[in-house]
Amino acid sequence: MYLQEVVLSGFKSYATETVVNFKSGIGVIIGNNGVGKTNILDAIAWALGESDLQRLRCQHYGELFFSGSQEYPPAESARVTLTIKLGEGKKAPQVKLTRQSLGRGTEEFFCDGVKLTAAGYFQKLITMGLENVTKTVIRQGQVDSFLQMGPAERFKYVKALFNEKVDGDLIGRINAHFQSFLGILVPEGGGELFPVDAGGEPGLAIEVFLPGKGKKNPLLFSGGEKAICSLAASLALFEELHSPIYLLDEVEPALDWIYHHHMQQLFRRLAQHRQLIMITHLRSTIELADTLHGIRARRDGTSYAKFYFDMDERILRAYQCCC
Repeated sequence: MYLQEVVLSGFKSYATETVVNFKSGIGVIIGNNGVGKTNILDAIAWALGESDLQRLRCQHYGELFFSGSQEYPPAESARVTLTIKLGEGKKAPQVKLTRQSLGRGTEEFFCDGVKLTAAGYFQKLITMGLENVTKTVIRQGQVDSFLQMGPAERFKYVKALFNEKVDGDLIGRINAHFQSFLGILVPEGGGELFPVDAGGEPGLAIEVFLPGKGKKNPLLFSGGEKAICSLAASLALFEELHSPIYLLDEVEPALDWIYHHHMQQLFRRLAQHRQLIMITHLRSTIELADTLHGIRARRDGTSYAKFYFDMDERILRAYQCCC
């Protein structure tokens, strides 16, 4: 299963209907700062059930709508349609999911053109195994967030993430994933995520061993090393959510070539069993792409998709746009 197409109209900076096509594997979105790259990830998350305005980077509901420019009037509705392909073959079935807001909190939901209630739409997401995609998102500048938490806060975060009791079995599985991913990122290092008593509350602690630096709290490492440890921990949590799609926004820290090479190996491994949709400015990540998508902004600030490059076929396709 993978996201094959996103169609958005009136959503944030996208004044006109914009189509972005993906293949399975790794889709990489590139473009200058401020052109609307992250708004595509927001659109995907919103169509897959995200309603927390803070997580959608909005202060109020109206910011989901295109606000108007010199060339285009404000949008009266915000609409996102996702085409989910249920297999790899050309004849594999697909499902179209649409979420549309008509303003003032009024929303409509559709599956393959059939109107659903909100409850019916969210149940469809669960039936398709898409209910956790909104949890497998790493936002720009937030790759360190899990690591920065104290043990008690970290435990509460994991409990909320899984909506269940955090027992030894779950912690053990997360720790196994953490050790596996960290072993790819830092081949001569290691780490452990384990339960602790945090002043009378349950907590989760993290210790990491890096070559030449011994075993310590990863917060004591350099910025890039902390980001590596936090990325491994976040992806370990994601592994237990069994989401078919990860949305990753500039998650690569400023590292040397060796660390970037190891990160490429990890992303390739992850993409064997799920789709990664990534935003980046780094050539090393662009080189991983199965599809590459260029986002641009018009003079009035509105966003559009400029090009689509199929890395396997080495074919450059220009999106239709009115620029």
